[in-house]
Amino acid sequence: MFAFYWPMAVYGPYLALRLKHPCFFTPINPALEAGGMGMESKSETLEMLPEAYCPKSVFVPQGMSSGALGDALDAADLQFPLIVKPDIGFRGRLVAKVSGHSELINYIAKYPLDFIVQEFLDYPEEVGVFYFRMPGEEKGQVISLTLKEFLFVEGDGDSTLRELIEQKPRALLQLERLEDSHGPLLDEVPNQGQQVPLGEIGNHNKGTTFINGNDQIDQRLNDFFNNFCKGIEGFYYGRFDIKCKSLESLKEGQDFKIIEMNGVFSEPTHIYDASQMTYFEALRTIMRHWKMIQEAASRNYQQGVAPMPFMDMMKVLKGIRDYGKLMKKMG
Repeated sequence: MFAFYWPMAVYGPYLALRLKHPCFFTPINPALEAGGMGMESKSETLEMLPEAYCPKSVFVPQGMSSGALGDALDAADLQFPLIVKPDIGFRGRLVAKVSGHSELINYIAKYPLDFIVQEFLDYPEEVGVFYFRMPGEEKGQVISLTLKEFLFVEGDGDSTLRELIEQKPRALLQLERLEDSHGPLLDEVPNQGQQVPLGEIGNHNKGTTFINGNDQIDQRLNDFFNNFCKGIEGFYYGRFDIKCKSLESLKEGQDFKIIEMNGVFSEPTHIYDASQMTYFEALRTIMRHWKMIQEAASRNYQQGVAPMPFMDMMKVLKGIRDYGKLMKKMG
């Protein structure tokens, strides 16, 4: 993170001086706590969205009994397999797919956290759509589109699955996890040309490749998200992580579900596609996004949305730091 965000140590204070407040960015999304700095509840943010566009979910507070959890899953009509993730996320850590009730109970019992359990969506595509609209204006636009390629290896007819994983650096980094999830399969030999999927969760921590899809942003995508986001009162800037049948179906507003909505501290994740963007272009993109934040937050400030008090923001930042340390320690 430091490699990409060190320029903000200078640019951030400059933007703060323009609004004359150190917490200049917090009015950007009045609907989200602190504008969406990352400590907001995933379950609460999903409740802001139309139910038809969200996966079936259950909030699991720390210490919830096995029986109460089973009742909640039944009430929500949730069937295994399921996705379980911390209700307050941190760069995709501790997100897992579970296949049964005992596995779910054992998983959440390992960590002193609140969780959210969601239906497993078998849509083949996952994308990140970043939207921005200036407060007071009728239309905004999609400013970043990230396509995601889940981790896989391709068989050569001779090598075992373990050998194929060891030959692919991105997969090799996941070997310890894959020994748990694919253990008996690691000694099998996939056929020539056979693609073996190694992940179904779209984040870097699971080996997913982020692909810059900005060339596929078109009027249909902009129109759909303009109409959609105007229905979320107090939301102007952030990224939606979405499972969909295809990018085309998403543009038509069909066959998709929003698995997360993120606010001011969202990343334009297309910057991590090194095949289409240099490191310094990525830095410029981040600073351009923060310029948008400053301008939109200033507009909201002029309309009466006060920035978060400085000491309150310091508490939030300390919470983010401490929570990040905890998450790294746990997984």
